[in-house]
Amino acid sequence: MADLSYGVSLLWPSVFERRASTQADGAFAADLNLEPLIAILSIEPQYRQSVEHILSRPLTDPEVLNYRLDVIDDLLRTPNLVTALEEALTLITVLESYMVQPQWEQSELRKVAWRLSELENYIHCVDYLLGALDGCGGALQSAALCALRELTRAIAGDSIFRDLKAELPAMMEQIRGIRSITIGVNLDGQLRPVEATLLGINTTRFTGESLSFFNRLLGLGGDGHLPTEGIGPLHKARSRSASLGEYNVRLPQTDNPLLHPLFKDLADVMDQVCQPIATALRKYMRVNSRLLAALQEEIAFYLGAIRLIRHLQNCGLTMCRPEIAAQDRRICTMSGLFNLNLALRIAPLFRACDLRHEIIVNEVNFGEEGRIFILTGPNRGGKTTYTQAVGLAHLMMQAGLFVPAVSARMSPVDGIYTHFAAEERPDQEAGRLGEEAKRLSTIFERATRHSLLLFNESLASTSAGESLYLARDIVRVMRLLGARAIFSTHLHELAADADEMNAETEGDSKVVSLVSMVLVEKGAEGETARRTYQIIPSPPMGRSYAREIAVRYGISYDQLKASLQARREIPADESNHSHEAEENLSAD
Repeated sequence: MADLSYGVSLLWPSVFERRASTQADGAFAADLNLEPLIAILSIEPQYRQSVEHILSRPLTDPEVLNYRLDVIDDLLRTPNLVTALEEALTLITVLESYMVQPQWEQSELRKVAWRLSELENYIHCVDYLLGALDGCGGALQSAALCALRELTRAIAGDSIFRDLKAELPAMMEQIRGIRSITIGVNLDGQLRPVEATLLGINTTRFTGESLSFFNRLLGLGGDGHLPTEGIGPLHKARSRSASLGEYNVRLPQTDNPLLHPLFKDLADVMDQVCQPIATALRKYMRVNSRLLAALQEEIAFYLGAIRLIRHLQNCGLTMCRPEIAAQDRRICTMSGLFNLNLALRIAPLFRACDLRHEIIVNEVNFGEEGRIFILTGPNRGGKTTYTQAVGLAHLMMQAGLFVPAVSARMSPVDGIYTHFAAEERPDQEAGRLGEEAKRLSTIFERATRHSLLLFNESLASTSAGESLYLARDIVRVMRLLGARAIFSTHLHELAADADEMNAETEGDSKVVSLVSMVLVEKGAEGETARRTYQIIPSPPMGRSYAREIAVRYGISYDQLKASLQARREIPADESNHSHEAEENLSAD
C-alpha cells in the first residue's frame, strides 16, 4: 500500500519508484508512426509531452504493467467514474495553477487571498474525488484507484482538514467582503486633485446613485460634507517650482503624483486588515495541495486511454487487455490484431464509422514454432501494415495500455528496434546502402535475445543478389541471437531458404515463412490477383504479381500499346504480340 503521507501514483505502485524502461532506438517512433496514438491519448495539448514520455520508455515489469491495466479495467467498469475524473481533472488543473505563487511586491493581502483560493479549490477537489470514488462502492479493484480513495478519505478525515473546511468560509467572507474603499480628495481652484487620503473600507460596492452630478464631480458625500480626517496620511501634489502657490501647481499630464502614495497606503491598510487571517492560516501550513496536483498528468493519461478504447469500440473494433507473460518466455500470441494507425486514418477521432468490413485482422504467434518471420507477398499486400501493427501492439502493452486485438498474451521485450526503408538523401555520405548498413550495425550492437526487431524492405537499395546475401546473414544472426523479428521483404528466395537457415545455424528462434495472401481469379482478361491482406504461415509464392500491378495502374503492354494507338503515335495492328511481354512482366 502506498504511503499516504506522500500521496499516491496512478502509474507506479510506489510514488517514489520509477522502474527501468526498455531501450528504443531513435527510428522506432517514425517507423511505427506514433503520431496518431499520441494525438488521441493527449486529451489536451498540455499533456502531449507526458504521453510522449510514457510511450518512449516501454516498461518490462509485469507488476507495473498490471498496475496500470487494472486502472483501465476499473474505468471501463465504472463509466460514471470516468465522467467524474474528467471533472476532477478540471479542478486539479485549477489547483495546479496555484503551485507557483506570483510575487506582488511582498503584498501580504495578495498572498493571503491567493492561499485562501488555493485552499478553497483544494477542499472542493478532495470532496469531489472522495464522492466519486466512494460512489463506486466495491466496483474498484485496482490498487491505484483504491489507494487514491484511501488517500482522499484520510485527507477528509484529518482534523486539520475538517477545521479548515469549517473555518475557511468565514475567512473567505472577510477577504471577499471588502467591496470598495472611500477616498477623500482636495481640489484646487481649477478643480484639480491636489490632496488625497483614505477615508474608509466598505463591505458594499460604491455606486454613487444617490449623489447629484455636482456632488459626484466634487467628490462630496451624500450629506454634502467631506470628512476632515482620514485613516491614512494626507498626500499633496508638490509643485516643481517653489515660486508657485500651493493651489496653483502644475500637474504632469501622464502621471498623477497622488496615485503612488495613495495606493501604497491602501496596500498597507489592506495588509493590516488581512493580518489576522494570515495568522490563522499558519495553522494550515502543512496542508499540501501538491498531493492532488501531482495526479494531473496521470489522470489525463488514463482518460486518453479510455477515449481511444471507446472510439474504436464505436467503430466496431475490439481492444483487449493483454496478458503479461514472463519475459524469458519470449512469446507473443495475438488474435484479431489490427493496425491502429490504419483504423485511425479511416475513422479519425470524433468521426467514428463502422470499420468491421474495412479493417482486416490477423493472427500473431511468436513462440517455439517460430520467432523470426520472413514476410513476403505482393506490393501493397499489407506487409508493412502488419509489421507496424505488431510493433504498435508491443509498444502499447509496455506502456500499460490495452492493445488493438481480440486477445493477446505477450512477453515484454527489452528493446524495440525498427529498420524501415528510407529515401536516399543528397547529404548521405555513404549512400543509401551505406546508411542502411550503419543502422543495422547499431541495432545489433544493442539487441538481445529479448528484443523485438522489425525490418521493412531493408537492403532494397542494392541488387537482388547482394540483398539476398546480406539478408541471409542478418536472419542467421537473429536466429543465433534468439530474438523475435519480422523481416518483410520481396526476396522470396530468402523465405524459401528458411529450413536451410534453421538447419545450418544454431539457435532457438526458428525461422518461418509468412505470406500476404492473394486470391487469383480468372476472368475474360485472364488471371487477376485480389489482395486479401491476410498474413498466414506459408511457403513463399515466388511471384510479386507485377502483371496485376501493371494492369491496375494501366501500364501493361496491351494498355500502353492501345494508348499509343489511340493517340496515333503508332499504327493500329491487329496482331497481338503482347503475351510474351506480359509473361516477362509477371516474372518475379
